[in-house]
Amino acid sequence: MFTVEELRKLDTSKLREELKKAEKELFKIRFEVTSGQSKASHTVREKKIYVAQMKTIMSEPNQKD
Repeated sequence: MFTVEELRKLDTSKLREELKKAEKELFKIRFEVTSGQSKASHTVREKKIYVAQMKTIMSEPNQKD
């Protein structure tokens, strides 16, 4: 996982790739928690925040292409 400063330095294509990767991981974590395979439900919240940070950065008008 990148920090917010590192995410801001990424270009749009790299940011999109990282977003896809994080969304897949979030889906996997949610599935494991709901099916009882994992007890680490706190990671769902962390991953949701990470995805939201990336989406916010992508929506900023001064994002590099």
